Amino acid sequence: MVAGCGQPGQKETAISNKGKGDDMKALYEANLATFKTNIAAFEKEDLKAWSATIADNAVWHSPAYGDTITTKAHWVQSIKNIMDSNSNLHLTYAQFLPGVDTTTQQPDGSIRYYGTWHATAASGKELTIKFYGTYDFNKDHKVTSGNEFYDVGGVMNAAKPNK
Repeated sequence: MVAGCGQPGQKETAISNKGKGDDMKALYEANLATFKTNIAAFEKEDLKAWSATIADNAVWHSPAYGDTITTKAHWVQSIKNIMDSNSNLHLTYAQFLPGVDTTTQQPDGSIRYYGTWHATAASGKELTIKFYGTYDFNKDHKVTSGNEFYDVGGVMNAAKPNK
């Protein structure tokens, strides 16, 4: 039971929001399961399995400066390029958090995460990349929108072979 001082009707609102919160938690957990499948596929360099977690109509906002192409096809090609030019892809220090509706500030089923990606570049150099991303999902728990942030230019420079 909810008790405390407040406006009349506040108790009913808190109770009804509890059910909605439980629904949003369940939605977040289902979307997170899909997203962890996405990450596992990326670490295994399984482009087909990675792509299966992305909706056909997905919109992707690349971290690369000036990259304005937002299609799934472009996202898949970018992931393929990463897989082709790196090995030993793995994520550490991942912190998965529920996203929130910007109007209500309540969880909305989306996911955001911080983490550190590691890879071995084709040049043999070991890479460590700080990463942040946000992702929205459809009713089938496929990613419909991705916004990713990391220093693409820095990674490209770090991966170059020594002269």
